[in-house]
Amino acid sequence: MILNQKGMSLIEVSVSILILGIVAFPLAYLYRSGSVYTAEAKHEIAALNFAAAVMEEIKAIPDNQTGFVREAAANTVTLENRSSGSDGFYNNFHIAICSGPGAGQVKKITGYDGEMRRAVIDSDWLTMPDTASSYIIFGQCPGNYPLMVAAEAGRDNLKTIRVTVSYPANSQKKDVSLIAEKLKR
Repeated sequence: MILNQKGMSLIEVSVSILILGIVAFPLAYLYRSGSVYTAEAKHEIAALNFAAAVMEEIKAIPDNQTGFVREAAANTVTLENRSSGSDGFYNNFHIAICSGPGAGQVKKITGYDGEMRRAVIDSDWLTMPDTASSYIIFGQCPGNYPLMVAAEAGRDNLKTIRVTVSYPANSQKKDVSLIAEKLKR
């Protein structure tokens, strides 16, 4: 006897739901993982672009924006005599201590006394620079990531510049670095 069956049995429905569950969970996991990696990549690309912008600016700065610290106090630094003599000239620029005591610190200049060649910075030095500390002054700092600039004598008439930017990635701190050479003047 053949029965006219219209519809699905409870077993068929249960099997369909089981198959759907087996396929849906890995897809949901992949979607979540993809979102996390996309956010991390976004930070990495932004940090890399930030480092590239700072590096290009540093490569183009004039020689009077580099030198050795003459003197430093809690929130000031006295620059070399070849620095600008105009009051306020370096306001809103950034000063990076590149070598010697205090190396790796980058601070924003909030005031500048041209006669004294003294720059006031936005916060106190963590490690006080001294006369063995070299600096670079650069203008734009187009990002919100922690930044470190290092410079050292290279071969021939070149100076090796390293810009390192830190960014967040999965509750960790990662770094991206760019290295370039600049002619000493």
